[in-house]
Amino acid sequence: MKVAFVGHRRIEETEELKNKLKNTLERLIKEENADTFYFGSRSDFNSICYNAITELKERYPQIRRIYVRAEYEYAYQSYIDSLLSRYEETFFPKQVHGAGQASYIKRNQIMVDFCDVFVTYCDKNYPLKNGKSGTMAAVDYAKKKGKRVVNLFESG
Repeated sequence: MKVAFVGHRRIEETEELKNKLKNTLERLIKEENADTFYFGSRSDFNSICYNAITELKERYPQIRRIYVRAEYEYAYQSYIDSLLSRYEETFFPKQVHGAGQASYIKRNQIMVDFCDVFVTYCDKNYPLKNGKSGTMAAVDYAKKKGKRVVNLFESG
């Protein structure tokens, strides 16, 4: 089973959130055989998820961490090697080519397309820049595609 993560750029990293995330991920791994995890970049939520999955990888070595690039389509090998020291795989989706400023939105949509479960941290009252939220757009897209959405901001 495949899981993708998208969340707000800036969030408070609390013990409650980290525990909620870790419990959710462990349940997905143990009960639903989640083994592939897609990561984007540039958000506090992404970093928290990466740390949680990396810790769980010690107990569940079958876990694969995949970094989906929204930039550097033609990356230097040294950059790819750096990513592969932390992830099992990285790729630049061909659909992101030419997307310009929308590259992160398009990358997030591709991650949603690939996943079975979409894990997010989405606060509907998050302060918006220019009236837009990439996270909210990704959540709306996941719902439109019929994906199971786990919003750690809302879940108890």
